[in-house]
Amino acid sequence: MRTSCLFFTALLLMLIPLAAQAIVLVAAELPPYVIRAKQGNPSGMVIEIMEEAARRLGEPLTVELMPLARALTETNHRQDVLFVPPVRSARREHLYDWIAPLLEEDFVIVTDRRHHPVPLKVRELPALRVGTLRYSFGETLLRQRLNLASQTVATEVLNAHKLHRGRIDAWVAAWNTILYNQQLGGYDEARLVRGETLMSTSLFVAANKAFPAEQKRRWQATLARIRADGSLARIIKQYHYQAPVR
Repeated sequence: MRTSCLFFTALLLMLIPLAAQAIVLVAAELPPYVIRAKQGNPSGMVIEIMEEAARRLGEPLTVELMPLARALTETNHRQDVLFVPPVRSARREHLYDWIAPLLEEDFVIVTDRRHHPVPLKVRELPALRVGTLRYSFGETLLRQRLNLASQTVATEVLNAHKLHRGRIDAWVAAWNTILYNQQLGGYDEARLVRGETLMSTSLFVAANKAFPAEQKRRWQATLARIRADGSLARIIKQYHYQAPVR
């Protein structure tokens, strides 16, 4: 009798739908793509895109917000997480599984027109003080292309402050990052002089190389639909995103 009860209990448990497991999203704090909120959950263009995808998939989304350097490392060691918004590059190619592109970006040189009113060329940078975000793609670009060590900071808004005060001559980052952090620092965008573009690239959703293949396909398909039906464009428009001109 006890054996029969155990059998039917096990069968009943099998028939009860299991609650959807939360997807963990490792999010590097990079405004305006990922923005730390003063209260509540983080926001930003990429966060809203991923939340919309999770809603369509019927899967809860748990966001773990952290600095870029830690996010890069965490994704290397955790097989069950998604990661936003890294740049796909030759150096990073073998480290992650690149799920889907999200946004196009230009990595550019900017100056403050009070100090450098003429747009800068890449060849001029070695003689100047250049600011970048620590462990960022901008820092990597300067090392790879010019073997140039930049002055790094923990957040991009610090580069906005340094450029305004004349403590750096130029700032290298993604164009939309520069615009957002210039405003966040309380400075007029009209003071920025956009120089040469170092690289045009994409921001991605990535994952550990061992991320489940079936999950990968589901997220890829859902993100493709979000792009195709105009939802992605609607989300990023709220953040005044400026698409690169090709």
